[in-house]
Formats: sequence, C-alpha cells, structure tokens
Amino acid sequence: MTEQGVTEQDILNTAYQRALALYQGGDLPPALPEPYGAHLGVIVTHQEQNKAALAVLTTLMVKKLHTPEQDIRLHQAQLEGGFSGRGLDSRTVTPFLRDQQFPYMQSGSGWLTRSLEQSRPYDLDYPGNIRPATVKRAFLGLVDGVQCQGLPAENVMIGIMVGLIRFRDQNTNLVLSRPVNLSVAQVVDKVSRHHRLQLTGVARLPVLAVYAILSILTPEVGRYRGCTLLPLEHHNTADTRTDLIGDVHIVGADNALFEGYEIKHNIPITSGLIQTSFGKLQTTPVKKFYILTTHHHDSYAEFEPDIQRIAQEHGCELTVNGVDPTLRYYLRLIGETREFVNAYVTHLETDPSVTFQLKEAWNEIVAS
Repeated sequence: MTEQGVTEQDILNTAYQRALALYQGGDLPPALPEPYGAHLGVIVTHQEQNKAALAVLTTLMVKKLHTPEQDIRLHQAQLEGGFSGRGLDSRTVTPFLRDQQFPYMQSGSGWLTRSLEQSRPYDLDYPGNIRPATVKRAFLGLVDGVQCQGLPAENVMIGIMVGLIRFRDQNTNLVLSRPVNLSVAQVVDKVSRHHRLQLTGVARLPVLAVYAILSILTPEVGRYRGCTLLPLEHHNTADTRTDLIGDVHIVGADNALFEGYEIKHNIPITSGLIQTSFGKLQTTPVKKFYILTTHHHDSYAEFEPDIQRIAQEHGCELTVNGVDPTLRYYLRLIGETREFVNAYVTHLETDPSVTFQLKEAWNEIVAS
C-alpha cells in the first residue's frame, strides 16, 4: 500500500508537479525500455484523437501507485478481484485532466466507450476494438508491462504527464494566422481546404464557419433587426433549450426561434435526411431553416419537391445548400473578408472541440 493518507488525487498532483519541473528544466522524463518507450510515444501522440485510452491508462497507473497489490488488468468490480476503474476515472482522473487543460472525455470517463468498456481483463488478448491498432498495442503493452513485467507505473505516469504538458504548452502558445486583404474566393478556398482535412474534430469546423459569418451578418442585415444569434452549444452537448433544432440558431425580439441551421460534414443531402430534419422542426414555428453540407452536390434542384411540401405543411422556408456556396454568398454581403477571418480564427482558438492539429493545419493552409 501507499503511505497512509495518500489519496489518488495526491498521486496525480505529485506526478504533475514532478513532470512540470522536468519540463520547465528542459530535462527528459525517466527512460522506458523498449518497446515501452515507443508505446508511451504512441499514447502521447494520440492524446487528442484517443482521449479514452489516455484517461483509462492514466487511471490504471494511478490505481497501481495507490494500491500496488491490485491487478490493474481487472478494471471492473464485477471481475473477480477487480476494481471500479470507471468510478476512479470519473471521480478523480477526468476532472484532473480537465482542470489542467489536458485532453479529456467530455462524457466524464474513458470507460464510456465501447472499445474499452468490455467486461474482459486488459490483457494482451483483450478483444476491444481500440483504434487505431497502434494505440491498442501501446495501451495493452503498457498495462502488461506494469502489471507483469516490472515496468514502474510511476515512470509511465511521469512520461504521460510530461507529454501532456509539452502538448498543452505548444497548443497554448500557437499563434493562429489571420490573413487580411483576401478575396471572397481566396477565403472560401482556405476555409474549404480546412474543412476537407482528415483529422479528428474536423466536423466542428463548418459549424464554426457558419456561426462566424452569421455573427457578422446578424447585427448588419435588415432582416435580422431585433434578432440575436444564440451562443453555440458545445459539440456533443445536449441543447439547453428544447426548441433548438440544429447547430446554429437565431431568435427574434420575442426570444422565439427565427432561423435555424443544421450543418452536415461530408454527408450527402437526401430526401430522407430532409424528412428527418423536418421531424425536428415540425412543432417549432421557425420561419427559415437551412440544411447545409460540406459534401459536394452538382445540383440541389432534386429537393425542390421536399422544399415545397414542407412550405405547405409547415410554412417554413427551407433552404438546402452547400457550406461553401453559402459562405461565398454571405461573404459578399459584409464589408471586409477580414471580419469573417477574425471571427473564424477566434472560434478556432476558443472552441474546446478544435484540436491542436486542426489549428496547426490552419496556419499551414494560410501559409501555402
């Protein structure tokens, strides 16, 4: 057992302080023998793309340091000799990761993922579909190393913390480019390229782009007089208003929903998708509703019958279009494109769903 009175929170705090001292002093964390050093590198590299594996591995290291006799492969209380890893994670580890501005599971625990929640020991034969495969090998390899091969859990924990601190500081200190004097076509091209990236969290970007342009238009365009653009909900967070029907919403002076936007990433619009969206707004007296997608359509004319039907049944004016054509049209209505660029970049800086890789990619796109 650990020293009497030492809690799991104490273990996290101590590991963090040790790692911070190493990082600030320019020193390396304790070296791990191979293949464990490579495994740790994989976990740190994928910390944002696979937050669940990060949370679970950190929890297991905390448990091993707090209760050395515990077999950390037995991560559920229902397993013979096991413990509640999910409870420790949601109670202590994920709040710690959140408070330190490290990648964390907004759901509250890494165990709330199918790939890690199976009631099977985390041995090398664990069948969970952890992706990518390199992360699965690294995760199970480190657990096996600590539990079966004498690998010090403390060294693994310090290595994780140093990697998290380094990544956080790079993220915090990254200055995002705000290009000026771009034409409408140039702005749309750069934003569109940003939205086409194959990176975790990219589906949030078109929502931020539409919100950014509306934040400029709403105070300026006459049809929005007296209207308010509602704050964005966090990605994957339940709506706080029951009448919200999409991703972006504008309300009138009476606080009733005036206009809504549902924004799809790389999903083709179909009559079935329109019908599903209509089901959401059927009981909401919204005046205009937009379904926008980053998926390329040669023409949206085939959806005219759906648009007419909704107008007759509901009275709502439905617009179906692409994100890029919508931005191109709206950008021509504002004074300077830099206003939109500044708004978009501000959301990239502040939205918790935007990863460091997406921010870095934006700078690369602007530079190119």
